[in-house]
Amino acid sequence: KLMIGLQRRFDPNFLRVRRAIEEKEVGDTIIIKTCSRDPSPPPYEYVKGGGGIFNDMAVHDLDMTRFLAGDDPIEILAVGSCHIDKSIEDLPGSEAFDTASCIVRYPNGVSAMVDVCRQSSYGYDQRAEVLGTSGMIATDNVYPNTAKIYKNNYTGNADMPFDFFLSRYFEAYVTETEAFCESLVNDSAVPCTGIDGLVALVMSLAADKSAAEGRWVKFSEIIGEVYCSSPTECSLIANDDMFPEGFKPVGDINNLDKIVLPDVDQKKEESFGDKLKSMIWG
Repeated sequence: KLMIGLQRRFDPNFLRVRRAIEEKEVGDTIIIKTCSRDPSPPPYEYVKGGGGIFNDMAVHDLDMTRFLAGDDPIEILAVGSCHIDKSIEDLPGSEAFDTASCIVRYPNGVSAMVDVCRQSSYGYDQRAEVLGTSGMIATDNVYPNTAKIYKNNYTGNADMPFDFFLSRYFEAYVTETEAFCESLVNDSAVPCTGIDGLVALVMSLAADKSAAEGRWVKFSEIIGEVYCSSPTECSLIANDDMFPEGFKPVGDINNLDKIVLPDVDQKKEESFGDKLKSMIWG
């Protein structure tokens, strides 16, 4: 069995938000917001060749918007900049960003907003908020304890939020592992499939393309660029149920020239893995 380790799907805080959406506790969803801010930026060597901030960081938030929306996204707009670690500004593409924002359009007018930053001076900051037609639900950060201090110049948590993802998501990792073991023992479906992982990656690649080109990007564009090595292959994928509807390339054979790369027939045949690596790492 294949199960993708998108551990935030198993975090009790995010799960509670999803349950509120499913049970209409806040009405119909209008806006979804998530943020991810790390305690400190990673070393230069980690960022270099890592695929950029959308692929190595925002991919989790993009997946979480889809998880909470309970639907497949339509298109994305993204921007990025560098504010914290100026040493990475010489890197290509979104590897030069330590801060980024995305807007994702979902069906029925629902929009999701994501912001990520490689440094947060106050600890590991990862929260979600959903505004509905009859209320709002939001998560807080996770702290080592519930102790609070009350003084004449400060009132709040006695300690900072967890500053490492293994501590922050300890419970999620345990729950995730248990879910995988249960699927093996009971021969049941896994709760986070390979397609979930692939869709999340397509979303992050589309965000990267949007930031580079300064425009809204449809997710079908990414599938077309990665998979469409020939009109025949594009046609087969367009009629395959593997991808959500909005992610499929154009199915009409007369329109395939719009998404197949120019002079593709003259190019050396590459595997899907080679093409994917080329898109991520340049």
